[in-house]
Amino acid sequence: MLNKLIKRAVMGFIYGIFIGQTILILESLFQGNGMFSPCSEYLLAHTGSEIAAVILQYFITGIIGISFAAGTVIFEIDSWSIVGQTALHFVINSVVMFFAGFFCGWFPHTVKSTVIWFAVFIVVYIIIWFCFTMYYKKKTRELNEVIKK
Repeated sequence: MLNKLIKRAVMGFIYGIFIGQTILILESLFQGNGMFSPCSEYLLAHTGSEIAAVILQYFITGIIGISFAAGTVIFEIDSWSIVGQTALHFVINSVVMFFAGFFCGWFPHTVKSTVIWFAVFIVVYIIIWFCFTMYYKKKTRELNEVIKK
């Protein structure tokens, strides 16, 4: 289990950075000003330099990736219910995402923005969870059909 956790953490770090950078590129494309925005104004103001802000955000997006990827080992604990597994995975990742978003300045530090942040996170989490659930149900059916033959 520890070996899986380490492998997933390493790959998660890489995926987290890739996804984070892709989001930055897409945000910059859709802002319409033709400039690349590597980090939020908040993060820039609180780190003192653009390179410090970018490096911090780089590692934070990697940590997000670790959280999501390594956290999937929770779903391999057979003695837990899917509800318990999902709840723990959700809590861990929502806390990581909140602090990442808070420290990077991805949303204003107001109650309203925090509520909106969590609402969006919950909706996206449910959509992704549902897609993975459907995928694994399909794979289970296919495997059961092969076993029956």
